[in-house]
Amino acid sequence: KYIETNGGLVMKLKYYFSKDFQTSDNHDIESLRTRYYRARKEQAIEVIQEMAKNMKAKVKHVDTERGEIIFDHLDYNACATVTATTYTEMAIDFNILTYNIMPTAPGKKYIEKFYKYLDSKLEYKGTGLYK
Repeated sequence: KYIETNGGLVMKLKYYFSKDFQTSDNHDIESLRTRYYRARKEQAIEVIQEMAKNMKAKVKHVDTERGEIIFDHLDYNACATVTATTYTEMAIDFNILTYNIMPTAPGKKYIEKFYKYLDSKLEYKGTGLYK
């Protein structure tokens, strides 16, 4: 009962010590919910590649057909997925694995930085729109 009544303390600790984070439409942490942008798929992929380079990450692989961009950084490995919900609306998700010895939820912080960058470059439409 303590866990249920106090905002899911165990769940919070799980995320705090996790090295692996993934966004989704119905994630219980709001900042880790899928974000939607008004853009073409090619445009969103270009912006994600630009973002990776600006954050000193190396783009390892780009699959335009599947909408996947994989990039490496000294501190993490990330995969961005761009999914077209309509021709001009894209859902963008991230999966990140951090390399920190003592994890303190750095993956969440990186994903928040990724979305902040995308918000400045693409027209933001909403978060977790299709739960």
